[in-house]
Amino acid sequence: MKKKLSILFAATLCATSVVPVYAKTASTPNADFDTFLREDFKETMEDDYTTMHSYLSNPEAYGIKASDVKVTLGTISYTKEDKKELSDTIQKLKKFKRSSLDQTQQEIYDEYVSSNTLAKKQMQAKYRYLPNIWSSSNGIQSVLSNYFANFDMYSEDDVKAFVKLLKDTDRYTDDAIAFSKKQAQQGTLCFDYNDVMDTINTTIKNKDKNEIYNNASQEIDALQLSETKTNKYKEQVQKALDTDYFPAYQTMKTELKKLKSKNSKATPITKQKNGLAYYKLLVEQNAGTTKSPHTILYDLANGCDDMITNMQTYSSSSTSAKTNFSSANEIMEFLKTKYTQDYPEIQMPNYEIQDLPEEQTSDNVVAYYVEPPFDSNDTNRIRFNAVDYGGDVTSLDTYMTFAHEGIPGHMYQANYNHQHLTYPIQHCFSEIAFTEGFAMLAEEDALSYLDTNLVSNDAKEMQLANDKFSYYLPATFDLMIHLRKLSKSEFVDQMKDMYDEDTLKDMYDSFCYEPCMYLPYAYGWYQLDSLRDKVKKALGDSYDNKEFIDTLLKYGVVNFDIIRKNVNTYIAQKTGTES
Repeated sequence: MKKKLSILFAATLCATSVVPVYAKTASTPNADFDTFLREDFKETMEDDYTTMHSYLSNPEAYGIKASDVKVTLGTISYTKEDKKELSDTIQKLKKFKRSSLDQTQQEIYDEYVSSNTLAKKQMQAKYRYLPNIWSSSNGIQSVLSNYFANFDMYSEDDVKAFVKLLKDTDRYTDDAIAFSKKQAQQGTLCFDYNDVMDTINTTIKNKDKNEIYNNASQEIDALQLSETKTNKYKEQVQKALDTDYFPAYQTMKTELKKLKSKNSKATPITKQKNGLAYYKLLVEQNAGTTKSPHTILYDLANGCDDMITNMQTYSSSSTSAKTNFSSANEIMEFLKTKYTQDYPEIQMPNYEIQDLPEEQTSDNVVAYYVEPPFDSNDTNRIRFNAVDYGGDVTSLDTYMTFAHEGIPGHMYQANYNHQHLTYPIQHCFSEIAFTEGFAMLAEEDALSYLDTNLVSNDAKEMQLANDKFSYYLPATFDLMIHLRKLSKSEFVDQMKDMYDEDTLKDMYDSFCYEPCMYLPYAYGWYQLDSLRDKVKKALGDSYDNKEFIDTLLKYGVVNFDIIRKNVNTYIAQKTGTES
């Protein structure tokens, strides 16, 4: 997902980091670990329908009987069963010696250990009611509409499941309200009430022309069922929308209104009981590294300083440089012809660009990529917020948005993974800092593809410095506010020479309601840029960007501690310094 924020500032701090030590590698795969990985994947897919449907179009090919998988939207918070499954997986992992695994298996093992250990910490009861389930960007009110509006149907069973999931919305919403009431009792209910209500009201207002029915209708038609079945399923979808889905949004509206007086004002989550420890876990999750929050703050603050210097250097350059593209599709076709200059070539998927309907638009979301199941050849989709950002397709921002979501960004990385990864479970790994950081790196590289007669090198440098700064800074603010437990008045007072009071208050509210929102983009990008600079410095004229990208991607979506180790190994191999 591509976010937007444009603000200016810089800060400095200091900290340290730790480099892990790794053991030997087996020359051949460990058969027992191979079996564990395949069984764990099967169990993960069988756990619930939404997980299975997101990753697989043909679950039977993996020994999964789809009809036996429970169709539900799941639970708002973790359950005892979730905790037990996690503990069981950790215990199974402990039975394997890392040195008995081959290289690919070790990469998977490291990611398993890291992600499961973090998840276990986050599942501690003391953190249960700290998360914001009504996040403006990833809250229930937005996730439900996006999920259903992009739902793919591969068989008649999927149509039946879709209807069942729609009907489950009211139960899921009741659970969310019950969770929120518990937060209200504990004083941890804290979300952007006006923004959430705007989303809910817009959804209700557009119920007679909603994208969910339109998409479902097209999917049902594509299955080429009998006319009788086609009409019956469309009627069932409409009925579920009318009797369950939209009434659920009305429930959200009614019940959240009752809780408005108990919704806490924007406050650093670190002021809550156990809030600081929880925030540190959020930082680890969203930065994709075990580096300390203070180290990350130090890095990003220095990054801000560097970008200010760059912007001053290129301040005479035009900040309104334009491309000559006439449509989003033309941008994508251009990028397809250019990416192989410095990215490994992949089999290019079919794709389509769809405008977001009004009920899904938000002025802080420019576009998002919808990844298809890894076992399918489905058309890849990019959803574009043309309402707020489609007015000028010649802008550099629009061009970079499609580099981010498409080629060589999210769409490229997803399809590289589909075409290269060894084990199915690797497709289930989720490290948002790596995926978003990679997409930001793709934006940076895509700037070089533009003709300098159209967009000068100085204009490109200015655009790049401004974009990096626009992500580094909010992430820096976020860390400052939470780590220092700043009140709104303290934050405004410290920054009063930089911005007007209203702007500062809006920023403060945003970072308190959604901690770490910008961190994956900012620090993911920062880490990848730093790693590339390190490789370039070490290899000099022998540097090859395609090899660098391969080094980043070849083991899938893993955390930066693992990626950093792999990059160091690559440098050692290329320079002949490997021990």
